[in-house]
Amino acid sequence: MMRRVGLFNDLRWTRRLSSPLPAAGEGAPRSRSAEGSAPASDRPTGTVSRAGAGAAARRLTLCLGLATLPAPALGQEAIVTTQLGNAVEIIDLPSRTILSTIPVAGAPAGIALSPDRRRAYVSRPEGHGVTVIDLEARKALAEVSLPGGPLGIGVNPVSGDVYVADWFGARVFVLRATPEGLRPDGEIATGKSPSGLAVTPDGATLLVANRESDSVSVIDAAARREIRRIPVGTHPFGLTLSPDGTRAFTANVLSDDVSAIDFAAGRETGRVATGQRPYVIAFAQGQGGLRGFVTDQYSNTVTVFDPATMARVGTVDVGDHPEGIAATRDGRTIVVANWGDNGLSLIDPATLTVTGTVATGDGPRAFGDFLR
Repeated sequence: MMRRVGLFNDLRWTRRLSSPLPAAGEGAPRSRSAEGSAPASDRPTGTVSRAGAGAAARRLTLCLGLATLPAPALGQEAIVTTQLGNAVEIIDLPSRTILSTIPVAGAPAGIALSPDRRRAYVSRPEGHGVTVIDLEARKALAEVSLPGGPLGIGVNPVSGDVYVADWFGARVFVLRATPEGLRPDGEIATGKSPSGLAVTPDGATLLVANRESDSVSVIDAAARREIRRIPVGTHPFGLTLSPDGTRAFTANVLSDDVSAIDFAAGRETGRVATGQRPYVIAFAQGQGGLRGFVTDQYSNTVTVFDPATMARVGTVDVGDHPEGIAATRDGRTIVVANWGDNGLSLIDPATLTVTGTVATGDGPRAFGDFLR
């Protein structure tokens, strides 16, 4: 039986009407006919269709081309938040089938996995909380209520602490993992509208993309305090560490670019242009070395760049409104969640081609760590 945990008394409701949830795939629940309640400056110039003629044509071309392509070598599962379907799906990538659909109310958006990859932690911005899922039993285990707008979510790989960004506040909640679920354990001050989170492999440093402050907070995880704040592009949202954990990269939604950050030195070191409304970044080995892959929400593409030189390498056409993105464990496949047409695109990072698609439930978002 799933148990609900009440939030401790010193956490207070801080929702501010002046800071609405982000539009067009930046974390907010969205209707089928609207981009969300964003300020006028953030609204797209045109309406993004969930099943427009362009997307349908791309899907037809892709399906015809897939007839002669071999199946990618994957060997793992995708844990996908389907926001409009109010569910989390466990998808077997080799067979491209949904193994289980777990109901999760409250427009699930963000996702992170425990260090042992046996639990999923799912943020629910409309439901004001986090759901804990037992991935072995394939069922919801517990819930914890949170005020504000819980959105971005990450896990400390050493302590197992769970961090949840409050979109409506300038703070990150800290939740302690227990056998029964999660226990609220304080909060950390950040910049405005924190979104993407990342923790260094040694568990010592938490990084937070502050969308409305155009910055990244560098936080001492043990002391639970911000030690520096680094300016980046306009409205950073997704935040990803390099594979060696020495640099961070933000997808800057309104400046249509990616910032590279030396967080130890406390400075931005470079920038590369992307498509429209970049969302999240993933890394994998491609031709010539390590490559970065960025989902471009409004361009329906993935931009590929060289993280060493910050030069643009290429572009891959994917589905409608791509959002979550990650690399499989073997590094041979990039998995993209396309919110607009209910599917995953599978990309070969060596050839920069789409090798397959997987159907999902309604509104796949997968904002965070969703592969195991």
